[in-house]
Amino acid sequence: MNPLKVIIVEDDDFTRFTLVATLKANNFNVVADAPNAGLAISRAIEHRPDVALVDLDLGNGPTGLDLCVVLRKNLPEIGIVFLTSYKDPRLLRNSLSELPSGSIFLVKQDTNNSELLSLKIKQAAEQKNKNVDASHGLELEFTDSQIETLKLLAQGLSNSEIAKKRFVTEKAIEVTVARLAKKFDIPYDSASNQRVVLAKKVFSMMGKSHDF
Repeated sequence: MNPLKVIIVEDDDFTRFTLVATLKANNFNVVADAPNAGLAISRAIEHRPDVALVDLDLGNGPTGLDLCVVLRKNLPEIGIVFLTSYKDPRLLRNSLSELPSGSIFLVKQDTNNSELLSLKIKQAAEQKNKNVDASHGLELEFTDSQIETLKLLAQGLSNSEIAKKRFVTEKAIEVTVARLAKKFDIPYDSASNQRVVLAKKVFSMMGKSHDF
């Protein structure tokens, strides 16, 4: 059986070269790599890979999601693995249903596990265009409403402001924040301190640091 053909799209040169070397060492045929969406589209059409390994955040310009929507239009049979720094990609996109069907997520910090990386690529090749589990290979800890509340809370919005944006009551937001605090095992010292800790948790989930 011929090895799977893979294209790697990652804007960080060191990460991209490391992924190329890792996949080649694990008997994948890396037919192309690219640092941005424009080059990725032309190289993918030229080499017709089985799977695209794509960073969700490609810096300025089109995102990895934008790219993969175009790839699927041109190459309907391509499998997709998104690389993300976000432990829950809904912190970037409101809904996983927006993603190309059969696509899979892999947190970047897990790419040093070559066995897991290989498994995700093989899974993407097998389930392309299938209506698989909406979690896209992720173990999701939060509901959509909790994620949306966390995102707004991290922006510094008050409970009343979050309630208006989410078209729910302020009491409903208070309950959601309390449940999130309990899930993160954050003790109740004061409402403001609890919100700061929750905001820090959000930035941590996004792979970022933030000074408060």
